[in-house]
Amino acid sequence: MSRSTFIAARNSRHRTAALALYRALLRTASKVPVPLENAAQKASKDIKSNPVVRIVRKRFAKNKPYTSFRLIYAAMTAGYKFLNLLTNAQTPNSPEHNQVINHLQSVRQTAAASRAVPQPPRRPDPILPPEPLLINVAKADQPPKYTSNILPRPRDSLKGPGPRKVPSVSATADGQPFVRLRKPQPHAMSKMIGRKTNIFNNRILNILDVDEWTASQAALEDEWDRMMDKLLAKEKPEKMESQGFLRRPYDKDSFPMGETFGWSVQLSRLWWEWKVEKTWEDWTARGEALNDLVEQERSLAEKERGGSEIDLLKKDKSRATARLRRDAQEFDDAPPNVAVSDTTGLPLLEALRGNLSKSTKPMPNEVPHDPFLSLAWATLVKAEQGRMLMWARRHGVRSER
Repeated sequence: MSRSTFIAARNSRHRTAALALYRALLRTASKVPVPLENAAQKASKDIKSNPVVRIVRKRFAKNKPYTSFRLIYAAMTAGYKFLNLLTNAQTPNSPEHNQVINHLQSVRQTAAASRAVPQPPRRPDPILPPEPLLINVAKADQPPKYTSNILPRPRDSLKGPGPRKVPSVSATADGQPFVRLRKPQPHAMSKMIGRKTNIFNNRILNILDVDEWTASQAALEDEWDRMMDKLLAKEKPEKMESQGFLRRPYDKDSFPMGETFGWSVQLSRLWWEWKVEKTWEDWTARGEALNDLVEQERSLAEKERGGSEIDLLKKDKSRATARLRRDAQEFDDAPPNVAVSDTTGLPLLEALRGNLSKSTKPMPNEVPHDPFLSLAWATLVKAEQGRMLMWARRHGVRSER
């Protein structure tokens, strides 16, 4: 059973602590003497007119959707630190008071600079479907290769005169890569990531279900059919010999693969393994493409900040050296205390592409609607036939015990 998500707003103890901290910050911030922006704020006695109070309210509203224990703990810790800072800032000309005043002045200057830049009138955007961030440019029989028409972004497409904000590449616990372009993360993006994660996890669970439950049940069904065949052979041996049919143990030469439950279960397992490898290959290609695009964005940001060519070359060289060290795993001279497997990362896809390249049968122009009738599936089944029979025999022996 999966662990339920922690929702801070539904936890009574956290809600009480957060509201107490929020009210204490509002009371303390309203007592900090700050120069108000205009006469209307000076005449008003509402605490909402205080700029420090507005900042506190805005920060609490921004942290409201957090459900991670790490982020909630960091936000609460920062709140108590700022409570001490605002308490000391009530004394005029103190270091804390000067720090608050300087922060307010920098915020006002940044807002005034952004308002001073004339913004062109926005034209209504045509109702078009959003352009995908990554586009697969590989052919049908090749590994995926992605490129983008959005990243790296030209300077004209950036909003405002500020510096370029470089996106960051992130990944889920299952290895699905994605890029964070802005905060907070859009709900549609979180929903898409969760949906793909659930699909990947369901495929893994289907493989486990085949190994732990379905294969054993299929072996018992096949054993029952063999027992019935032996009884029928004793009663009517002429009829059974004329039909030439008898369910024999799992053997590559004499096993009737299309007529047993065990073989159909192994086909199902091979199908889910193929799907998992294709998903992992796709995620790897997406991660490499996103990393290259973010590196290009970072180079453009450094050039726009006025970095010299020598500094840029040094940074590029250090990044290339770090990438080579990560690839070669040279972080420690001592060998790892693990067994190194000599198998490839995607054995099914490599075996499939190797057998397709050796096949003399031409690829059909039209892909059949049923994927189990495709040439790729038939080639994969033929290439993995020995391994599938070994798994079927293993479950058959286990059921006999």
